[in-house]
Amino acid sequence: MLNASAGEIRSLALPGHAFKIIALDGNPVPTQAEVPLLWLGTAERISAIVEMNYPGVWVMGDLADDDRKRGMGIVVEYAGATGEPRWIKPEAYQWDYVIFGKDDGQIGEPDEVLEFTIQKQNGAINGFNRWLLNGQAFSMKTMEPSFMLSEGRRYRLKFRNASDDIHPLHLHRHSFELVRVGGKRTSGVMKDVVMVGGFQEVEFDVVADNPGPTLFHCHQQLHMDFGFMAMFHYA
Repeated sequence: MLNASAGEIRSLALPGHAFKIIALDGNPVPTQAEVPLLWLGTAERISAIVEMNYPGVWVMGDLADDDRKRGMGIVVEYAGATGEPRWIKPEAYQWDYVIFGKDDGQIGEPDEVLEFTIQKQNGAINGFNRWLLNGQAFSMKTMEPSFMLSEGRRYRLKFRNASDDIHPLHLHRHSFELVRVGGKRTSGVMKDVVMVGGFQEVEFDVVADNPGPTLFHCHQQLHMDFGFMAMFHYA
């Protein structure tokens, strides 16, 4: 499942069925786990197995009624089943990357730690929100803010979201290992997009193993357009 939207976060369910998560962003997870729904930020990918053990005619679709009624869904029909497609809203569930990690949560120490604070200036640019990373909005003229990496070193990137928005964080040309999400430690979950909730913190480790200019940004298009980007360069 791929969320190819430029600005929408999607939650999907198939009534009466569970999704066994086997990979995130194309990377096999250390712990396969069954969940009742999928939560995908912009550009996230989920690989899951569904056992078809609840015959009927179902709607697999978004949890938001308005979005589902306007097309964000698909009919899944068992052979021989009849009747109108049915939708049953699943029980409340909190998506948690940590459950797909290693049980021990052990991870090596980084060579260096980089800390970032995400801030929002409401309506600062012609009524649109302006986004700051460590107090600075990205400039296409200066290509700042920017950060320098040394090839082969392991960096821990710590993000504190000081806004009430969810941000799908994306680092180009690299995969990273989740270390802590919402205060819970984990290891072994490799991704290239991770959502950080409003007023939440997330940490991940990236090995500088692909030299060249590397863009970091929030994958929400409006957030990118209004400052939420940075460049990483190799020394």
